[in-house]
Amino acid sequence: MKKPSAHYTQTIQSEYVLFEEIEDNTLLIDCEIDCQFGRKQIQEVKFENCRFSTAEYKQTEFLDVIFQKCDLSNFNFNKSIFYRCEFQTCKLLGTQFIGSTCKDVSWLNCLMNYAILSEGKMNQVCFRESQLEEAFFHNCKFQQTSFELCNLQLADFSESKLKGVDLSSSDFVDIKLTPSLAKGLSIRFDQAPAIAAMLGVTIKN
Repeated sequence: MKKPSAHYTQTIQSEYVLFEEIEDNTLLIDCEIDCQFGRKQIQEVKFENCRFSTAEYKQTEFLDVIFQKCDLSNFNFNKSIFYRCEFQTCKLLGTQFIGSTCKDVSWLNCLMNYAILSEGKMNQVCFRESQLEEAFFHNCKFQQTSFELCNLQLADFSESKLKGVDLSSSDFVDIKLTPSLAKGLSIRFDQAPAIAAMLGVTIKN
């Protein structure tokens, strides 16, 4: 997985900044970010502990962007593109990524309960040590996507092909998926009852 480029030529700290006016190669720390009209692309920017007054960022292209310790709950990133991006220790409760494309993207130690990533395309994507309780992954296309040490309780993978997906290091008691599309999914022995129940199979001691 490729990491975001992090060669910043300027740092802005504790200022009010318009999203439309952020230049490439900028590190923003403790800033108030406002968005009036939106923009098509933002590149090589890091948002560290920033506050966003607007939650609408749909159909935006994010290239080499890092969000660190930001509250992005209930944001709309629908039909956006993320390439070489990282979300580090962010809050994304109920955040929407419907129909978005993610390549070389990591969510690290994030709170993502009820997040909606349905109909997304994910290539070389990693979810690590994140809370994904009741998150939605309906009809997603996964390629080299990993879930490492995550909470996936009641996560919904319905209508998604799970070949090559490994959930064995993550935790769940109940999970939703389409049994006919689960071929190639890797799980632990103690996770098997949840999958077997969907097939009408009872596991006895």
